[in-house]
Amino acid sequence: MATGKKQDSPLAALLAELRTLTERIAVAEVGEDARAIKKVRVGLEQVTSQLKSVTTKLDPILRPESIFDPSDPNTSGRVVALTLVAQTKHPLAKIPEFYGAGVYAIYYKGDFAPYAQLKGRDHPIYVGKADPDNPAAKDAVSQGTKLSARLNEHARSIRKAVTTLDINDFECRFLIVQTGFQKSAEDYLINFFKPIWNSETKICFGLGKHGDSSDTRGNKRSPWDTMHPGREWANATAENQKAPETIIEQIRAHLTSHQPYADIHAIFERFTEDMHQLDSDRFYTPAHGVVALEAADSGPAPGAKP
Repeated sequence: MATGKKQDSPLAALLAELRTLTERIAVAEVGEDARAIKKVRVGLEQVTSQLKSVTTKLDPILRPESIFDPSDPNTSGRVVALTLVAQTKHPLAKIPEFYGAGVYAIYYKGDFAPYAQLKGRDHPIYVGKADPDNPAAKDAVSQGTKLSARLNEHARSIRKAVTTLDINDFECRFLIVQTGFQKSAEDYLINFFKPIWNSETKICFGLGKHGDSSDTRGNKRSPWDTMHPGREWANATAENQKAPETIIEQIRAHLTSHQPYADIHAIFERFTEDMHQLDSDRFYTPAHGVVALEAADSGPAPGAKP
């Protein structure tokens, strides 16, 4: 028994017509009228765009909303920051001179009451960067001794604050990095830890100040110098930017709302959350929008021994 020919779908029939029209357009005379030619070209571009949109909507395969780009400054900044956190701590009082620029973190383990929530925690009180001498430096020697110089500069400031601080209560981590990556790493570290001595946190800033010239003595004393008097040029300033009581209350409130990380494991867990990419809302199809992927069961496998 003869079988009937399978009938094409309406879309397939239209596609056949489109092929015929395309062949006719390809061999049609365009003439010499520039305005008419431009009008036809624009019309063809519009039709082509519409067809491309239709083609995209017919694709059933999931599309990611983003692609992980290791070269992106934000991504490289995260990686450099995590690498810094993995480094060994060193006494801030005993940093030798060495070549290299990069990023660093300073930790406090003393008994100054306003910083009590930081003691015993792997959470920096201050983070920073040291830019190279040569912006085009490709190795540590060409970068100069900027990183060790910056750490020792901070150590000198702390040593002068003898009434409130002891340099032996401070430790640091540092990382020499390829030129160009220190800024994005510092930005990520500041946003990640929100250290109370960094100016971006707007609480107890001023450690990094280098002193006022003789014609700017009218400047108000930084909160850091208010809390930790001892630097001669700051002592010569007549007025505080903020009262000590205000600074102490701001420190307390900040460390309460932004709980310091207890240890490296808590930091890695948060970092993993920041780097997480493949989530249920990160895939879509042009036709159906967001598509949720089924998550694997994080519990023990069936039959597994506890």
